[in-house]
Amino acid sequence: MLRQTLILTGLGLAMWAVSLLFFLLFGDWLLVNTEESGFGSSLFLLEALTVLVLIGISLVVRLRLFREPGSATRLGFISTLIGLLLNTIVVWNRDSVFTKFDEGQHQAFTIWMTLAYAFFLLVPAITDRLVRTKDAPPVQPSEPAPEGYETESAE
Repeated sequence: MLRQTLILTGLGLAMWAVSLLFFLLFGDWLLVNTEESGFGSSLFLLEALTVLVLIGISLVVRLRLFREPGSATRLGFISTLIGLLLNTIVVWNRDSVFTKFDEGQHQAFTIWMTLAYAFFLLVPAITDRLVRTKDAPPVQPSEPAPEGYETESAE
């Protein structure tokens, strides 16, 4: 359990760093001022991309890294905790971090971030609910019955 928590913490830190780097590099082009008419569609597209990335990461965690139920949900909780703590510092020092943003873009980033962390709690939990754990494989009818059991053709 400790190993899983450490790996999920590292994954959460990596995801926070990648998203921050994404907005540092492309945010001045992608984030539309909240007063402009294209703000809603821009926010929708950013959030749709965020949800798609979260679905992919949740499936990788649940199907490849840790196959037990609840692993993607733990990723959501741990990553949200880490991201919100670190983004609190980022937003607090927004003029130093995002030097190219105007005030409307700072607000757009904060709105995106709030919705993204809401999705980060929901998407992995939904992924955990939808992914089923394999039980014992069913017996195929073409397989011979074990010794001591009678079959219909034996009568």
